[in-house]
Amino acid sequence: MRLIFALLLLTSTVLADEWKVFSQPSPVYSAIPYDSGYVLATGGGVQFSTPRIKRLWTSADGLGATSFLGIAQTDAKIFAVSEYGLVAAFDKKTSSWSIANRSYLNKKVQVVPGQVISKKNNLVIAFEDRLAFFDTDQSSFILTIDKIGNTSLVTRSPQKISIKDDSLFVLLGTEMYGRKMNWDNMGADVRLVDPTSWAKIKNIRDADRYFDSQKQDISKIERETLFNNYALDSVYEIAAVSGGGIVAATSNGWMAYSDGYNWLNSVPIWNGMGSYTGSYDNRMKVLSALDNGLLLAHVWGMGFFLFKDNGYTLFKTWTPQDENSCLDEYLDDYTVAIGTTAAPDSSGFLVATSGQKNYGLAYITKDGDISCLSEIGSSPIVGTLAAKTDAETGEWLVYVSSREAFYVSLGGSLDVFRLPPPSKNGGRLLVSEKKNYATPGGKAPLDFVFDKDDNALWMVTVGSLAYMDEDRDTLVQPSSTKGLIGAEYTSMDRDVQGNIWLGTADQGVFRLSKQKKSRDTLAVERWTTEQGLLSNKVHDLAIDPIKGMIWFAHDGGVTRYSRKDLRDAEKMMTSEAPAEIKAYPNPFRPKHGQRLVIDNISEDSFVSVYNRGGALVKSFYDSDVLGGRAEWDGTDKTGKLVAPGVYHYVVRKGSKKKTGKIILIH
Repeated sequence: MRLIFALLLLTSTVLADEWKVFSQPSPVYSAIPYDSGYVLATGGGVQFSTPRIKRLWTSADGLGATSFLGIAQTDAKIFAVSEYGLVAAFDKKTSSWSIANRSYLNKKVQVVPGQVISKKNNLVIAFEDRLAFFDTDQSSFILTIDKIGNTSLVTRSPQKISIKDDSLFVLLGTEMYGRKMNWDNMGADVRLVDPTSWAKIKNIRDADRYFDSQKQDISKIERETLFNNYALDSVYEIAAVSGGGIVAATSNGWMAYSDGYNWLNSVPIWNGMGSYTGSYDNRMKVLSALDNGLLLAHVWGMGFFLFKDNGYTLFKTWTPQDENSCLDEYLDDYTVAIGTTAAPDSSGFLVATSGQKNYGLAYITKDGDISCLSEIGSSPIVGTLAAKTDAETGEWLVYVSSREAFYVSLGGSLDVFRLPPPSKNGGRLLVSEKKNYATPGGKAPLDFVFDKDDNALWMVTVGSLAYMDEDRDTLVQPSSTKGLIGAEYTSMDRDVQGNIWLGTADQGVFRLSKQKKSRDTLAVERWTTEQGLLSNKVHDLAIDPIKGMIWFAHDGGVTRYSRKDLRDAEKMMTSEAPAEIKAYPNPFRPKHGQRLVIDNISEDSFVSVYNRGGALVKSFYDSDVLGGRAEWDGTDKTGKLVAPGVYHYVVRKGSKKKTGKIILIH
């Protein structure tokens, strides 16, 4: 297993600002024949399965969405229509996608699955409450209609649409209508908006012959064409693991490791038993990892499971049926936790379990020993938790979400426990102090993160962001978050630059950056499916500082976003550096789109590139070297491509200096 992980790490190269989506191309909603194969509109992207092209396109490839419900084609292009009416176009000559129209997205009206058809330079798109006509040459909607004959499409959605010769047919429940269309000039058809211009088809029993174009055996096409490296289905939680990469867990009890490019085979958390909808409804954060490859997981009601090898070897279990179990139980023989976390000194894990009176805490060591404190919480139901070391006393501070109910939208508060490290107490937990804090809006905290700059705790409830002001001994909401749209929060994490990332239930992802190092004034940036997210519904997020990637969990899979400023370069060019400075690819070919990467350097280093004569060609510093790497595109200070030949680089950090040779080929 370790050999497999090593191979994955060696074959992976982190790219800056790169989106990648992992999803299953299913279900298949619509398919069209193309190039002796098929193009499929699926819930996980647009899939080509032809002798020449076998590829899945998603939002990360510029489609602007990932769930597509309809597909159709003209002579020059293929058109895919997303769940809410975004139209994307594939140019058959250049084999590239572009967004043709997104004007329907804000209407939040769903497309009827599979009901997108084409004729000449027109698309007909069936929405739940209307028919829309789209001009493929102008990339714009011509008009929409919401009534046919005596039937309102608002009350009776179109079920099927079909084109026969010059006529368009629409099936509305038990009624069917047809109309001759002016396909050459739809804009000139002034009576198209007139409901009485549609003729009712009397013999509904013959409907199949009007819709034979819809008779493709989608299930057979799906079986013959589906392919993907992605090993999981819907993901509710992601945890960054030692050595780089993540483990993702599904609600039906499976998890798998990815290095950002490949997935290892999925494994069951415990007999394939999962937490099902509880994992989403309760915003469970029950995966925790330690640096030695240990991973702790919880299954709703079933207990805790300790794994080695980042999840691939089950080491030990604690279930409510165990005779020696000290875990609090919400019901008899039924253990419920919503959060786990690594101990502040990485000696093990802390967990909190709901109780019949009040919740309890437990400490699980690396060796599998367990110590419990029963019924110490402020409520029976417990949420997520986090822990850090008090820099002054050396005690552990454990922050626990105390909930009034399992659902995060209901009330709650924050419990803070002060504990001596178990290593100084015979391995046992002992609480020396407990405090309870009111939260913004009286809602239960659902996720936590620590700001390492000032060792402060940040938290989110379902609708609020706050930090712990230890001087005032209270939770405080930032006074200025300009650009942060009111959203339902689901998750949070902090990157190595000190930025806080927030996942939301329907608005994508926000990144918050301090202005002038103030916790009260935050600049806000947002990412959605337009930038590359699989979905704007984000269940969880996690940052991998080894590889410089942030991961997002969705109903249909996961999104990975690589940025060089997410990579932790703190130990670069020190005695603890994980790797030596190197330059690759070398030789490199800038005319082929390659960039030379000078890697494993410090963020406060200065990088210079010289020609053979010793003249300075280009230099890199500050933002150029974020994440411990500089990238050279082969141009000089004026932006002009330099001549092929031998160049030299010099990396300086204080008195430290590293040199190397570069070969540039045109």
